[in-house]
Amino acid sequence: MRPLIGITCSRRIVEGWAPDSPGDTIDYTFEEYSKAIRHCGGAPVLIPIAQSREIFQTILGQMNGLLLSGGPDIHPKSYHEQPLPELGEVDEDLDRMELEIAKMAFQRNLPILAVCRGIQVLNVSRGGTLYQDIPTQVKDGMNHIQKTDKSINTHTIRIEGKSLLHRLFRKREIWVNGKHHQAIKDLAPNFVVSARARDGIIEAIEHLSKRFVLGVQWHPEGTWEKDPYSKKLFRAFVRATINPARKKPRRKR
Repeated sequence: MRPLIGITCSRRIVEGWAPDSPGDTIDYTFEEYSKAIRHCGGAPVLIPIAQSREIFQTILGQMNGLLLSGGPDIHPKSYHEQPLPELGEVDEDLDRMELEIAKMAFQRNLPILAVCRGIQVLNVSRGGTLYQDIPTQVKDGMNHIQKTDKSINTHTIRIEGKSLLHRLFRKREIWVNGKHHQAIKDLAPNFVVSARARDGIIEAIEHLSKRFVLGVQWHPEGTWEKDPYSKKLFRAFVRATINPARKKPRRKR
């Protein structure tokens, strides 16, 4: 049996998607996430936005892992800040949904892979904050939102030794495909930085005590077919959902 991997959806209004339809709101995520999960042995399950806490509990009770996917900006009210002029598109219902389900999955000790917006959701859900706009808030910041396809790697990251990411890749520096203008500012408690860009922007984080809780700021779903490190990341995530950490037996007194 393949492990069930929940993938969070974003949403958008689609005008005239059907005959005589003025438009409607759809839940969606890019198919690259599902393709990567299927290729690496998992069964992807899309999680729509409009759910209650009770329904999220039911959904997560059936899941073996959670993938927090990319999407729009997170509203700064989620980390107690006022919006800056450079804040982009936000969806507060999506924020509420993903922050809630991230907290639940974390409490259940489900393996979590968080991608782009997902790493930001993961960090905020545990008490961290964000740069609302890198170009205006980070001095000498590099271009993190290059106008290229997600299949093209755009800059390098430096990976911390002895991190989960280093154990997976066996590399201290790799190329990644960043496309974002927000990023982690204050790291959530009990997380560590796994990788940074050359300008110091946090590119990956992991939790110290969880078996697999890893967030990356780039888009491995866009490169997994050709990039070996992206594929290793998805394989490790799916493997973590198949082989949960075993509890150590209690010693007899």
